[in-house]
Amino acid sequence: MNTASVSRRTALKLAAGTAAAVPLLRTAGASAKVDERADVIVLGAGLAGLNAALLLEEQGYKVLVVEGRDRVGGRLYTMDDVPGRPEAGGSGVGTGYARLFDRCKQLNVAFEEHRPRTEGTAANTAIHVDGKTILARDWPSSPHNPFAGDTRKLPPWLAGPLSLLPFNPLPDATSWRDPAFAKHDRSVAEVLAEQGWTPAQIRLAYATNPSYGNSGHDLSAMMWWHIARNAEVMAGDGKVHASVGGNQRMPEAMARAVKGTIHKNQAVIGIRSDADGIEAVCENGSLFCGKALVCTLPATALRLIRIDPALPPKVQTAVDTISYNRVFQVHFVPTRRFWEADGLPPSMWTDTLAGRFMALNYGSDPADVTTFLAFVNGFQADRLDRMPPEAAAVAVLAEVERIRPSAKGALRPIKVWSWQRDPFAGGAYACWQPGHIATQAHAFDEPVGRLFFAGEHTAAVARGMEGAMESGERAALQIIERFQETL
Repeated sequence: MNTASVSRRTALKLAAGTAAAVPLLRTAGASAKVDERADVIVLGAGLAGLNAALLLEEQGYKVLVVEGRDRVGGRLYTMDDVPGRPEAGGSGVGTGYARLFDRCKQLNVAFEEHRPRTEGTAANTAIHVDGKTILARDWPSSPHNPFAGDTRKLPPWLAGPLSLLPFNPLPDATSWRDPAFAKHDRSVAEVLAEQGWTPAQIRLAYATNPSYGNSGHDLSAMMWWHIARNAEVMAGDGKVHASVGGNQRMPEAMARAVKGTIHKNQAVIGIRSDADGIEAVCENGSLFCGKALVCTLPATALRLIRIDPALPPKVQTAVDTISYNRVFQVHFVPTRRFWEADGLPPSMWTDTLAGRFMALNYGSDPADVTTFLAFVNGFQADRLDRMPPEAAAVAVLAEVERIRPSAKGALRPIKVWSWQRDPFAGGAYACWQPGHIATQAHAFDEPVGRLFFAGEHTAAVARGMEGAMESGERAALQIIERFQETL
């Protein structure tokens, strides 16, 4: 089994190496050996960094990209070593993803119909809660359904988000960071409790396989409302696509188009700037110098980097406290069609360590199952992250076999992936806690000296992949405006 999870030892090594590397830092004009100089250094070869690099090069700037991993794409990652090439991060591309589609069209990246996601549908998903397996058609009348009124008719993965929609105060996708709406930056639990929701209802809807946060108490309702308004824009005509061969092909095409060097396997542990320039020093001693630097790293990765001069308190607070969603995955290959033996749908939405146990199909026959994915979020993901990867896979498999005896001996785990254990990610995507949008969402809008910020957590309008593209564009335009006559 490929346990492709980066150990915490590596993350700790990066953090410990920061202090040791501080003496290696030099100003951009000093005599220390410099591996490469450019007008602009870009940290991170994900969509944000690659878009910023391409836009800057199109305006004549010399750019170099520094990436800690051995691949490009960041948290957009197609698992080419798993049958069907499922997406570990970054799945569907809505037709409203204008920046991404425009760039991919320019680079001749082909698209196809939407690739399978992890949500499931009522037609192919059974619900397992409180030790009972319930068919979707029986859920509205089930005694294990805690919801009331029309919400009882919804599957549990839709009950929470759809119940918040009627109370959405945001007029559009841009207003979530407007101070005029700051009073709505409250927890999901608080908003729903005011509408009569019980703790049991909130727990099932927001603390069981949560798409964002870990519970209704650590997630801002404003974030869900922004997601809803953003979806109205990003959905476009309603059709959802993916890149042929996996969405990894998009950043790969962008990387091939970058003229400057993309330095992979370079873990940055220090950033220093002065009146003459800015530099990035890596764990292996490599030194890169420029006049400006675009940092696209998520806050969880930026925490491991020593920055000199220190960031202003508002920015540092955001770096230290922004939360990221937990995503833990175990991929399985079925050795027999066990779902035909028990008569249940192949997929299950559970309140166990198996999380969302979803059948993925990448073939031409809709009845075929290429792989199964246990997609685990929230506190259950924390439990799995505290185990060695192989032990976690065994624990998930045991849970599947316990709640579904027909699956015993019919699943072979082939890959484990945890975004929390990736030291260059530390989580899947930014998740705003109550009160944090009002106080921290603007923290990265403006540069700090020669240091500019990008990444999906800094986007003002879009989310996900398009948000990353938006943020890279903003950082590039800020650099062009600041340095157009001096670089």
